[in-house]
Amino acid sequence: MYKPTGSIIHNAEGSTILLQSKEEPTTISVRAKIIADAAGHETKLVLRHAKDFYTHPGFQIAYGALVEVDESDSSNMSQIGPYDKEAMTLFDYRTDHFSDEADSIKATKAPTFMYAMPLQGNKVFFEETYLVARPAVSFQECKDWFFQRLDYLGVKFTKIIEEEYCYIPMGGALPIRDQRIFALGGAAAMVHPSTGYHLCRVLMGVSDAARAIKAEIAKAEPNIDLAAPKVQRYFQKKHPRVYLMDWTYSYMAN
Repeated sequence: MYKPTGSIIHNAEGSTILLQSKEEPTTISVRAKIIADAAGHETKLVLRHAKDFYTHPGFQIAYGALVEVDESDSSNMSQIGPYDKEAMTLFDYRTDHFSDEADSIKATKAPTFMYAMPLQGNKVFFEETYLVARPAVSFQECKDWFFQRLDYLGVKFTKIIEEEYCYIPMGGALPIRDQRIFALGGAAAMVHPSTGYHLCRVLMGVSDAARAIKAEIAKAEPNIDLAAPKVQRYFQKKHPRVYLMDWTYSYMAN
């Protein structure tokens, strides 16, 4: 939606950002006292620390599909392959579906798991996931292992209703505190280093961030140059576990 190079201007009163529409050749100029960047990990608006091993994240990659399972040959209608229809399976790390030695070795170094969520009737959502890989693996490889596992387990489909491709950077460099743009969510590397989850943590912190922004800009003579850095420092201090986990994960992953 934007072209970062030359699109942001800061002054004592606030910031101006130019937004470029993908559908139309028009540019929209938006003025704000503080820009909060929640555009995700791939954002180019936020400056990050670029030293040592904190720079490069690991990646959680997954391929999932909502399917209708063929139960015509099933001898046990309470099961779909090894999975109980009344239970969710989160981490099926078994590797007995690999017959090729090279795949077995690779699966040991970068293991994947199957996530199975039975829904109504014969509808099930399956997902094959690399919890974290560095560098990232391809979606196609994850998709191939998805079908290889389910084929080995004897799970056949009559229909693939919907597909999902999941890409989550995990760890990585933290935003530099002393900058005019306040980072939030994926842009601030607020991703749990062992699950990839982050939405609840963001929702817990966003009210604190809003209060800190309000307190600074409501002053009789607010210093906008210091407002965003002050909020970022306050936010990281108030929610240290987010940042501590990311730094620790980055260290361990390397």
